[in-house]
Formats: sequence, structure tokens, C-alpha cells
Amino acid sequence: MAQRAFFRLMLLLLILGSVSSLAANYLPPSTTYMPIVMGNHEITANTYVPSYSALFQFGLNPGYYGNGWDDQKIYAIGADAGAHSARASLPDSFIGQWGAAIRVPVFEYISTTLSFRENTVFLGEPRAAWRDTASYYSNNGTPIQSKLWQGMYEPIWDNGENGTPVNDANKFAVYVWQIASTYGKYMRFYEIINEPDYTNSARAYANPGASGGSWWDSAPTPNELPNLNAPIYNYIRLLRIAYTVIKKTDPDSYVAPGGIGYASFLDALLRYTDNPDAGKVSSQYPLTGGAYFDALSYHIYPQYGGSYWDNGVGGFVYVRHSDRMSQVFVNQYQTMNETLAARNYNGTTFPRKPSIITETNVSRKAFNNYAGGEEIQRNYLIKAIVKGQQLGILQIYWFATGEGADYATAQDEYQLMGFYENLKRNAPNNQIMTSEGIANRTTYNQLYGWRYDATATAALNLPSTIDGAAFRKNNQLRYVLWAKTTLDRNETANATINLTGTYTKVAWNGTSSTVSGSNIQLTGSPIFLTQQ
Repeated sequence: MAQRAFFRLMLLLLILGSVSSLAANYLPPSTTYMPIVMGNHEITANTYVPSYSALFQFGLNPGYYGNGWDDQKIYAIGADAGAHSARASLPDSFIGQWGAAIRVPVFEYISTTLSFRENTVFLGEPRAAWRDTASYYSNNGTPIQSKLWQGMYEPIWDNGENGTPVNDANKFAVYVWQIASTYGKYMRFYEIINEPDYTNSARAYANPGASGGSWWDSAPTPNELPNLNAPIYNYIRLLRIAYTVIKKTDPDSYVAPGGIGYASFLDALLRYTDNPDAGKVSSQYPLTGGAYFDALSYHIYPQYGGSYWDNGVGGFVYVRHSDRMSQVFVNQYQTMNETLAARNYNGTTFPRKPSIITETNVSRKAFNNYAGGEEIQRNYLIKAIVKGQQLGILQIYWFATGEGADYATAQDEYQLMGFYENLKRNAPNNQIMTSEGIANRTTYNQLYGWRYDATATAALNLPSTIDGAAFRKNNQLRYVLWAKTTLDRNETANATINLTGTYTKVAWNGTSSTVSGSNIQLTGSPIFLTQQ
């Protein structure tokens, strides 16, 4: 679930980040990086990342609503709105109470009946009996218990005692083994703890060398990481355990840090080891954290990037429109991947790490000074899906299936993110799809099975007032085009484009018409064009 303070701090990070223009060609999708194995050296993500040839997936965070909505019903209406991949949660505390196989019928249903593919699961929340008893800081004299697992520094494997190859003293290894061996055939991505870098610390977004300190220069402290309550080195240990165990059961899956938000935290993962002694490199801890995850998973809520500081006016300039939101989306991808490249995850020294986004959205209603509204929400969705495929992002998971409050009484932006109106109010068979849900369904119907074509996009030679992309399926092209929005809290924009031939035009809501390629009228709302 999204955590509000985490992403409000993202505003400052995005303001400080550089804004760079989009090029016609983006980084290519991840491909196999052949492993370099010498002697008995361990194969890690420093030598090999699995190839990925599957289609871009339209993902969704299911959410929990009560009110008669069980897992299967939630996934079913998600599929009705165009979702084709699930980001699920299988907490240790949950399977500890109900048994490891408790959710197998649900995943069998979404895989066989709904045809969900390339699913993601995030792991976390140790059962009480397995929780680490250590405390790494105190609050007003009260020790704060770690939120991680007992026995993390015990050996991962044993001699097969107790019917499993993992060491029962290493509780996290046991948990990961239970999940991977039970659900592996349904999963492609494993996230290790949701939002491990959630924080209220200004050091997370401070520039390197900042007077108050920065995560770029020194490690996050346990009291800065309330989702861990433990040193970052312990979190890297979890990545190492998860990578080792999951690769034993499913070598073609991907291990990822669970939905991070700060490039500074990513950099810390790449420069420290799992050594409890300050993350130092040693013979027992030879590799930094980047060796133990294949893919980068992060969250982006772009409404917090709807302004920037202008010295010329001596204040903030507000740019709360969908093309600004999609630019923030692109900027965050570039910042994360520049951080990886700076630590040599560039496809030359080490393999590139593909990206997935496991939470994103904009609210259906504006709160405070942030971007929001029905039009900007649905326009951002379509534009982000297009931009994501241009960038080579493998999947995008929207937050969430349904809204959690009524429009008039919602208290924050996260309560009005969803493909359906308030599911805590509307019981099964009474759900009402939002315009965002309709837009996602239309985009899925128009683009699922089509692949981004950089050459055909470049051939459009789009002017600065128009954005979009070309997609190909066999020998057919389909264009997604729009006029760029530029005005604060205004989705109005107009432009024209000339194409050869006659086209089927599909609007965001699925309505279609036939148009001539001459002087096609574009607005801030994307349209889909297929030559007849």
C-alpha cells in the first residue's frame, strides 16, 4: 500500500532532479547477459540476468476492501478493466497462520481463467515467532525491535534435514523457500519488502555533500528506515538470501528490491555489502547488493513533481498537467538508471537491470497543491503506458483496483486512485468503473500484443507540440498520438498531424470512427490510430 509521507518527499527529489528531453530511441529492452563463471565462483546478478521476451504487461495492485470482495472477485473486475498481471502480497505472517498453500487456488484462477501473466509478489512481515529480537535504536529510551527475521546470518542451506534444503535456523530462507517452491510457477518477479526505503528523513533526497548529510554519502540509519528498523546491510542480506534461494527453484525469475523510491537508497544498495560490520567488503561478504537483484522495482507518484523552483520569479512555478506528469515519470526512470550505470550496471561491466514500476497513479481529485483530476488521471495513465514501453520498462502496476473512499469525503489522494469507484461502498455486482478504468481497458485492447517500434516512431518526425509513439503487430502499425499539454491544471491542448491514408480512430473511452489522415485533430487526450 502506498505511504503518503514517502512520496511527498519525492516532490523535493523531483524538483532537484534534472529534466531532460525525450529522444526518439530509448534504452533497449533487457537481453541475456551471458554468465562469466570461473572455477566455483558464484553466479550472481553481476554476471547474469535472465532474458525477457514476454509482452509488456498491464498490471494492477489488487488492494483489500472487505464488503464481500474476495481475491477472485477483485482480480476478475481488474481483468474487466484491462489488467493482465497481478502484484500480490504473500506476507510471512499470513502464511505462518494459514499455511504456505493458502493462496494457490487464487493464483491458479488468475493464471488459468483470467490469463494473468508475469506476476509479481512482494515478500515481508515476519511472523511473530520468527521476528528478529534485536534492536538497533531507541525512541525515548524504548528499544525499537527490528522488523526483519531471526537467523539471517545463519547458513542458507543445510543437509536436507526437516525435508527442505534450506537451514531451518535461517527463518527468512525458510519463508522464501516456502513461497518460491509453492508459487514459483505463477510468478516472474519477487520484491523483497514493500518500500524498504520509506522514510521521513531529509537525507534521502539531499544532494551529495549536503551539510545535513545525504544517503549518497553515508548509509541510511535504522531509525531512518521504519519499514526495516534495521541497518541497510541487513536488508542487503535479505536480498542475498532471496536471490540464492529463488534462483535455486526458478533461475529465470527476477529478484528486486521492493518498490523503492529514492535513487540515493539504490546507490547505497550498490556500494555496501551484507556484512553486518558497516557493509564492508571481506572474503565472507565479497559483493555489494547489486549482485543480489536482477531487476529494479520502484514507485512513482508524479503529482508531487507538479512544480519547480524558478529563481526568476522567486517561487514555485506550477505545471500540474498530464504531460508534466509523464515527464516526471520519464525523469525518475532516467535518474534510477543513471544511478545503476554509475555503478557499472551498464551492460558492459555488469548486466543492465530491467525496470518494473509496481505502484503509480494520479488522484481523480486534486488535493492541496498537488496535481489531480479526472482528465489528468486518465491521460496520465495512457501516456505513462506509452512512455513506459518506449523506455523498455517491462511492466507497470497501477494503484489500485478500486478507490477507498467517496469522492466528496476522501481525505487524501490515495483514496481516489483506482479503476473503480469506492469498493468499500459498492459491493460485488454493483461496481462502477471510473474513467481511468475505462481508459486502461481501452489501452489494453488497443496495445496488448503490440510492441513499440522506435523506427516507425522516429519516422513520424513529431513536432515539439505533439507526442506519442508507434506500435507494431506483424506488418501493421498503430499510432498513439496527442497534443502536448502545457497549462497548469488544464488538459486542453490542440494540434494537427498529417498521415497518409485513412484510419480507424479510437478515443480513450473506446469509441471509434473513421478519419482521413489529412489534418487529424489532436487534443491532450491520446487517440489510437490504425491505418485501414
